[in-house]
Amino acid sequence: MSKVTFLGTGNFCGVERYWNGFVLDDHILVEPSPTVVPHLRRCGIDVAGIDVVAISHFHADHTFGWPFLLLELLHRHRATPVHVVGPPGVARFLERMMDVAGVLGIHEEAHEKLDLRYVEVDCGRQEAGPLRFRAVEVDHVAHLDCYGYVFEREGGLTVGYSGDTRPGAGLDALAAASDTLILECNGPHHPAAGHMDVEHVEALRRRFPDVPFVLTHLGPEVEAGHIERCVVPEDFQTVEI
Repeated sequence: MSKVTFLGTGNFCGVERYWNGFVLDDHILVEPSPTVVPHLRRCGIDVAGIDVVAISHFHADHTFGWPFLLLELLHRHRATPVHVVGPPGVARFLERMMDVAGVLGIHEEAHEKLDLRYVEVDCGRQEAGPLRFRAVEVDHVAHLDCYGYVFEREGGLTVGYSGDTRPGAGLDALAAASDTLILECNGPHHPAAGHMDVEHVEALRRRFPDVPFVLTHLGPEVEAGHIERCVVPEDFQTVEI
């Protein structure tokens, strides 16, 4: 059994729901969204207990909480490294973000005090500190490398996460490898292509009838309560899987 605490369940537009991000088993943070630090506090999750930060791609709703998260981590005592998992170039991308944020030198200080360790995904089986995982490339936007993940948990449980994606071979591979799949569903009226809607989720359910879905990255128009074995959580909700 694992638990997922949703710090937000909304899409890029952030209408009615906060930006998507969640914590797996209290120590794996997936997507440092702009509101990550206050929402960790609201959910009672200690920032000092975060061992791994996983990023699916470099869009703002998935990454712009990084400067605040890094500053928060610097003020907490840690005896173990912080691993950051992401697409190729993740270290340089986050370093540039700190420069743009106007907090020069913080990244260098963090490397010294936190023992930051970056893990660029290679789509094989990898480790990041206590986490074993596999990344799968998904089809979201052409100008960014975009990935979903299969996280290995205790007892052989696998928790999949789609990241942002439209239907495709990568998403099917994630579903096939997951005991539970955390799946994006923007809905039909999102202003950008490269996303799932309810009909896509229904089609995926027909192909993978035995895999429970937990929907996130939701638009306000999404109504998916009729889909079997499909949970639609609220912001700040914890789901046991």
